[in-house]
Amino acid sequence: MNKNQIAKKYSRALISSVDISELPLVIEEFKAFSHLIDAKRQLKLLFAGKIFTEGEKAKAFEALSPALKLNPKTDKFLKQIIISGHLTAMKEIITASIDAYNEKQKKATAVVVSSVALDSNYTERLKTALKQMTDREVTIENRIDESLLGGFIVKVGSTIFDSSLKGQLRLLKTELMR
Repeated sequence: MNKNQIAKKYSRALISSVDISELPLVIEEFKAFSHLIDAKRQLKLLFAGKIFTEGEKAKAFEALSPALKLNPKTDKFLKQIIISGHLTAMKEIITASIDAYNEKQKKATAVVVSSVALDSNYTERLKTALKQMTDREVTIENRIDESLLGGFIVKVGSTIFDSSLKGQLRLLKTELMR
């Protein structure tokens, strides 16, 4: 099973077993634990390595858990992720959980790649247009890519709208090559 399949499995379980109001807290605690594991090589070797048994990993997590002061639901899920040996998919689990939460809340994040930062007026117009297209509350995340000559690329979920000059030139090239 690949990391994305593992992540979807955990995010579905999380959505079905945790109250929707608690999900943001659980996701934030997942992020904090992921940062802790990335920062502390010893913990990563302990929990993600193949050296220790599932029982030893569980005991180590139970010993560490009081110091982390985690929500009981977060504690339960992290313990299961560690024991199952899926800690290497933590970033994917976080992303899938955020996506599942947004889906449940009818929200979406649009990643807008442009050559310059978008001004607030344009961002609001774009939000309104994307809300009509997706029937979701949209938040805009603007990323700068100076290689774009003009225009922008919008990614909402798995849908990509490419109105960049670079994209249009690529389409023109494809048409001319036929």
